[in-house]
Amino acid sequence: MAEIAIIHQLALVIIAGLVAARVGNKFRIPEAIPLLVVGYILGVDMLRLLQVDILGINLDFLALIAVPIILFYDGLKTDLKNIRPMWKTVFSITTIAVIGSVFGIALFAHFALKLSILSSVLLGAILASTDPAGILPVLQKLNIRKKLSVVLEGETAFNDATAITLFLIALRATQGETIGIRGAAADFLYFAAASVIVGLVVGIVIREIVRSLGLSRDVTFASIIALLATYAVAELLHISSVIAVVVAAVIFRQYLQSRDVDSLHRLHTFDLWENINFLAIALIFLVLGSQLELAILLPYIGVGLLIALAFMFIIRPITILISMSFDKSFSLQEKFLISWLGSPRGSVSAALASIILSRAHTGTFDATEATAIFGITLTVIVATVTITSLTASWSVKKLLRAEAETASAQYRRLAAELKAMTISSRKLNAEWKTGLVSTKMYEEIDREHKKLMQGIEDKIDEIVKASPETEMKARAFKVRQVLLDQVSALNEAYENKELLQDDYQAILEKFIEQIERLDEIEHSTATK
Repeated sequence: MAEIAIIHQLALVIIAGLVAARVGNKFRIPEAIPLLVVGYILGVDMLRLLQVDILGINLDFLALIAVPIILFYDGLKTDLKNIRPMWKTVFSITTIAVIGSVFGIALFAHFALKLSILSSVLLGAILASTDPAGILPVLQKLNIRKKLSVVLEGETAFNDATAITLFLIALRATQGETIGIRGAAADFLYFAAASVIVGLVVGIVIREIVRSLGLSRDVTFASIIALLATYAVAELLHISSVIAVVVAAVIFRQYLQSRDVDSLHRLHTFDLWENINFLAIALIFLVLGSQLELAILLPYIGVGLLIALAFMFIIRPITILISMSFDKSFSLQEKFLISWLGSPRGSVSAALASIILSRAHTGTFDATEATAIFGITLTVIVATVTITSLTASWSVKKLLRAEAETASAQYRRLAAELKAMTISSRKLNAEWKTGLVSTKMYEEIDREHKKLMQGIEDKIDEIVKASPETEMKARAFKVRQVLLDQVSALNEAYENKELLQDDYQAILEKFIEQIERLDEIEHSTATK
């Protein structure tokens, strides 16, 4: 019976996660909010269907499972080729800005909210972890410099590791260890340096083992081993496993992107980690939502909103401007935009807050302050995610005067992409017919290729439904090209004396008449 109950709970988590994600996509809101809401509805305050005890995990263990997965996926998405030209800026933001955010929030929480110094520092470390992943797609639809989105992607990948390391150092102090400012600084430097080295070594060793043994077909399993091995070695050496995991993931990504790995296996690996990452995030927010008791949370909503606004409008801008002060390649407006778009707090902040709540349940942390930290963190997550997601596009346009990609431009871009994929699909089919590609490989690649092409066709259909004139314009443009090609062929035939002058003139007039009619149609469409 216990096993059946566990299966029911796991099924409930997966179904609830998918429903929440679908709701988020439909209403274009980050998935964290619907996941929290669905978790709350299923939890102790309402339906009592989601019961964490049956799963046999506490909040501390949940964070232990989910955070390494989320950070490994962040590292796996990070392309060093893009970040390398701006590594100084990314490094500065993920160290100076993070440390500044920790102490900025800590000072505000200590003096304004009367939290103890240690609890204030813990809250600062929890809220220093950024999560602009839901905002980044907005940048792809606007005409802005690639450097800006690269900096935000780099911050997403490396910021969490710094914040978590500071959190763990502060957490040790709450357990009775005497750690001064110098000791904390020394611990941070040691943890950071040692963890980077371990991540590099483990990542390179696994990469070379996979390469030398010719295991490119098994890169998906190798990536899982890379995560587990890096985490195990870092924990064994008592250093920051989160920093090591991110570094190892970045190294492993370089192998994934190499010519040694078939594109199909690469795609499968990224798809797997995207799904695992989603399940980890869903588990965090659904479980946290299920533990929410509105009566306990209500006293901290106002305080949480105050901290969210102070962070977004004061603390974050100051730390970003200081950490980027040496980089003159970014305008002041771009720096403010990086500050604003990097404001959302997310799954890692939620996971760290759950650790504090779990320690309070075991009696190793003050229950009142743990509840305050937990309530404030969830409020700040909801506030920053909501405000930023609703204003992201507007802020980009306002600060950078960037214009959104028009429906016509999207249509042309997707049509060109679909054309390129169609050509490559024909080439693959030709190679299969001539025996250059095995039937098994052809069927696997062709199946994935068609799935991607169908996705592009679906996007084109959405554009056409929302803006029917877009396809009309594209069709008119194509018809015009065909008519002009026919005119060129007619001229060539006449020059080669293949046509009499009267016949040439009659056909030419017919083509010109069709072009003029096309001009009239285009003009009438444009004036509607």
